[in-house]
Amino acid sequence: LLLYANGTDPQPYDPAEDDIGAWVADVVARDVVEFGVRLRPWQDATTVRVRNGRTLVTEGPYSEAREWLLGFDILECDDLDEVLEIASRHPVARTGTVTVRPFDTSEPAGRLVPEGLREDSGRHYLMAVCAQAPGGEDTGTDPEEWVSTQDAAGVRLFGEVLRPISEATEVRRRGGRVLLDQPVAPDGPWIAGIDLIQADDLAGAVAVAAGHPMAAAGLIVLSPTWPF
Repeated sequence: LLLYANGTDPQPYDPAEDDIGAWVADVVARDVVEFGVRLRPWQDATTVRVRNGRTLVTEGPYSEAREWLLGFDILECDDLDEVLEIASRHPVARTGTVTVRPFDTSEPAGRLVPEGLREDSGRHYLMAVCAQAPGGEDTGTDPEEWVSTQDAAGVRLFGEVLRPISEATEVRRRGGRVLLDQPVAPDGPWIAGIDLIQADDLAGAVAVAAGHPMAAAGLIVLSPTWPF
């Protein structure tokens, strides 16, 4: 998973290095990208928490966030070196940060995203499932129950748990140099998994997110995808 975030020291725009069309054409030609989409601005995000049985909805990402997501891509590559090379050439590596997060799956290698799913095929929301949120309480509910219910209803399009943040790599390109860093362990919430859902409107997406056990144990940020 490549997560794109804004940065505090963006490099000046360079048409030769910041051509997103060329980057997309390359990963498509290499047949390594399963799915990718831009997200609407952070002002359009919604944070969902469940505390003491009440659903709490806040506009924007959680207040502790120092930066937020601009979009994401899901790649299937041979090894980490290939992923880092691809990430380093994305224009956001110059203007912000590309964070590489491996998925935590015991399943055999294969597609995570259903074949033929298009980013413009409906009203979609990225659910960033976050752990380590203040006031969270583990309800003991198995998230797989939520997954099964939403899959059966056709609401959840795909999703997966991510490996711990300690196994992430931040990729930046500054002054022509590729910089690789391990993220600092956050004091507050961090993204532990993602799901892409479809809903008729924000109220429907909030209801789906509130039913996830991590809405009570942590928090969930809903970000609408760009086409709507």
